[in-house]
Amino acid sequence: MEKRKAHRVGRSSTAVTLPYEWVLRNGISPGDELQLLESGSDTLILTSSKDNAITNNKKSFDVHSNTPAEHLERLLIGTYIVGANDVLFNCTDAPFSASQLEVLNESVGRLTGFLVTEQTSQLFSVHNYLEPTGTLFSEHLNQLLSTTIRMVKMVPNLLSNSKTSELCRVISTLGNQSDMLYYLIVRILLKSLSNRKLMADLGIDSPQEVVGGRLITKSLEEICDRIESIGRLVEESDNGGPVDNEELNEHLNKKINHICELINVSVEGYFSGSVLLPNSALQELYDLERSKDKPLLAYIKNEKNAEVSRMLTGVRSLVQEVGRLTRVIGEVAMNNSLRRT
Repeated sequence: MEKRKAHRVGRSSTAVTLPYEWVLRNGISPGDELQLLESGSDTLILTSSKDNAITNNKKSFDVHSNTPAEHLERLLIGTYIVGANDVLFNCTDAPFSASQLEVLNESVGRLTGFLVTEQTSQLFSVHNYLEPTGTLFSEHLNQLLSTTIRMVKMVPNLLSNSKTSELCRVISTLGNQSDMLYYLIVRILLKSLSNRKLMADLGIDSPQEVVGGRLITKSLEEICDRIESIGRLVEESDNGGPVDNEELNEHLNKKINHICELINVSVEGYFSGSVLLPNSALQELYDLERSKDKPLLAYIKNEKNAEVSRMLTGVRSLVQEVGRLTRVIGEVAMNNSLRRT
């Protein structure tokens, strides 16, 4: 793996030079347009508009036996998201390591439509067998919405139930499912940018709505991530026992159910193009964010077990994050609806 230093350009921009061999191989000239895809929080995938590997829905990577398995995972997921139908990994110096093959096969299992077509000691090839359609998009976005709401509704049970480990396993399984749904939905949205027929089939009128759909999908996936974090927090402090406080449990159930209703209304507003639905949800979300969580704060203050107190403080913070992400969904749905009117 080659390292490059970032350089300041102007007052607010940062630049990184491109490897000379890559520039020559891809015929890059000053002024050419390059495409960037963010894959994860710390990975960017760079392609050129001249790169036939992407325009023909094919991508190949020359890797080494010591290339980190996590890097291969990011490359595979990133190329799936941008629409590649065939991905080839060629290990140039030696056979793939066992961990590399394990991660690649696990990653393929999380990418709907991808199947391994060839695997040898130094070759790993994948092909996509699923064509994107408007029905596929709406079904999977609704499934992601359903998965998200199911996970959010599990939060009160996590705190009040003694069988925490079982609930955490369910949450982890649902979290993996939400990742699979997210990857497929974003893949379909991005492919629609270069396919007007597909965009019309999705019921989308402009690239701005594609961006809006991606923001909503990402927010739903991030809500699922927050619930997984809550599960880990509760499981780590499991020796404190369940939180047995009727007022607190009632407060959490009421707040969680309210958030779930608002998530539903906001996403429905995106599908229907209604201005009223996300507008009403946004007002309730602003009110919800201003609420003080008095029962929870009082319980945290009076809790003698420091570990349980820290856990509940973390849970409160993560639930607030879920509310903020729900507001993002409402705002995006509102903007999309206003653009259509």
